[in-house]
Amino acid sequence: MKIFWILVQYEWRHFKAAKGLVVLTGLVLLVGLYGIYYGTTEINRQRQHLAELPTLAHHNVEELKVKFPKPADAGEIGYYHTTFAVHHPLNWASLSLGQRDVNPSYVKLRLLGLQGQLYAAENVNPTKMLSGNFDLAFVLVYLFPLLIIALCFNLLSSEREQGILPLLLAQPVSAGVVVGAKLTFRLGLVLGLAWGLSGLGMLWAQVPLDGRVGVWLALVMLYCLFWFGVALVVTAWQRPSAFNAVALVGVWLLLLVLVPGLLNVYVAAKRPVPQGIELTVKQREEIHGGWDKPKAETMQRFFALYPQWRDTATIRERFVWRWYYAFQHLGDVSVQPLAAAYTTGLRQRYELVEKLNWLSPAINVQTSLNALAGSDLPTHLAFQQSAVRYHDALRTYYYPFIFNKTPFTHTDYAGEPTHTFTSTSETPTAVQGLWKLLISTGVVGAVGLLLFRARPVAPR
Repeated sequence: MKIFWILVQYEWRHFKAAKGLVVLTGLVLLVGLYGIYYGTTEINRQRQHLAELPTLAHHNVEELKVKFPKPADAGEIGYYHTTFAVHHPLNWASLSLGQRDVNPSYVKLRLLGLQGQLYAAENVNPTKMLSGNFDLAFVLVYLFPLLIIALCFNLLSSEREQGILPLLLAQPVSAGVVVGAKLTFRLGLVLGLAWGLSGLGMLWAQVPLDGRVGVWLALVMLYCLFWFGVALVVTAWQRPSAFNAVALVGVWLLLLVLVPGLLNVYVAAKRPVPQGIELTVKQREEIHGGWDKPKAETMQRFFALYPQWRDTATIRERFVWRWYYAFQHLGDVSVQPLAAAYTTGLRQRYELVEKLNWLSPAINVQTSLNALAGSDLPTHLAFQQSAVRYHDALRTYYYPFIFNKTPFTHTDYAGEPTHTFTSTSETPTAVQGLWKLLISTGVVGAVGLLLFRARPVAPR
């Protein structure tokens, strides 16, 4: 055991002498700090915008009170009045942004057709909604494996190439002890850096100290151990340093670029999803066509959905608000199958990725960290559904005024429903990912140990 720790101390001195590794480690540290800064800045920016929305809504009400100083037609109020469905982030989202800088954190709503408003801010392909962002999670998932590769590609090959290995093995020490000491130092360095950045990020983001902290740290540790296991497997083949470097970088490209890319193609083909813009276009076509359809036909279709308003007066005027909002809502109804297919397709894509993410620990860890931070796709879909319910509540509030021709007064603004939605951590998803990562790490580590036993280290 004494020799083991002497070797660990030697590795520390060797690391300090290798200026390139020191610089690389420092760069990873700086990039990790920037990832923390970027994530917290992005979430703070979103929170600042969300905090301004009540003021904007209040100003809108005050403008309407000036525009309509007396009791007014609720149809006009509903047309000009804007309100917001808001999606508040968890503090954890600063560490793993997930979908929060891809999808809007709020939706501006009026009493008009919902679907066009709900997807108006979406200008990305749904496939992109499965990817990550530059934050601490990105640094841990994508850059730390490269640091491990740089530290481990010449784990034994450098000593062999320099002629040191025969002298080292001539001492009362086995190759396993040498490799163990080297891995122990490197693992301590990498885990210290990864956990240090994680701890700093948690303090900066002011996350609550609960069980999620343990899950995050365990995910980070197992992910680093997985890559050390990969390095152990490559080292066990006892090839030159150049071969080891190419092999390890090839594994990195395979697991972080090729497999995710192929998985995206497969998921897109297996679970086709329409883009939100298709909903908007079809809804607008339906609504624009409503102007040309007979009012009686439009109202009959609407009354079939809302029979409680069937007894309202027959429309004889050229324009009335209840007819206008009726075909606005019918535009939403016409795209409901497409909207349901869109939401279902995205959820099915996510579930399919969850089933296949064992193919790439990087995808597994990324989705697990996003789930822990409440910034994953299911959380965004839950927010959209809450916005749908909020729009339904607004219609339910305004319809009695519109269909009963009840004047809308200034005091009626206070009775309007409001909306708020806060992300929640999908801890079970993260724990499930942790178990998958534990299996992957165990398999890779076991393969590496078996290869070392099957291929004893030769001095030359």
